[in-house]
Amino acid sequence: MSEEHEELHAELAKATKIGGKVGKAARHVAELLHPHFERENELALPVIGVTRELAQDETSPDFAKALQLADKFKDEYEKMLQEHAEIVKALDGLEKAANAAKKRAASEFVKKLKLHTKTEEDLTYPAVLMAGILLRQWQWTHAC
Repeated sequence: MSEEHEELHAELAKATKIGGKVGKAARHVAELLHPHFERENELALPVIGVTRELAQDETSPDFAKALQLADKFKDEYEKMLQEHAEIVKALDGLEKAANAAKKRAASEFVKKLKLHTKTEEDLTYPAVLMAGILLRQWQWTHAC
């Protein structure tokens, strides 16, 4: 996921260098996206990183930290979804500007980032929440 974030950032950086309304709209997306990606990388990625061990009923020294992050993610879950809504709204503006200016690469970027957002909402975020539940169960069973 962090590699995908880096790739999306690189594509967005190119779009911000386009002049006019497209560049302005891309810069607005970047303003919203950067702190959001940082929080995802901070909170979600370490939790996702232990899911293999959880699924295989193994133990990891990273479980305690992942549980803390999963709990924090759960607390911020609704805010993360709200940020997605704001990002998608900004992407709609970028898409409109890109289509009007016939900037196909920027339009394709919008589609890619919207798909990324949907995947996070449908798969990644629920996986983080579920991993938190499993980590809590693991903690309870190993404390007994």
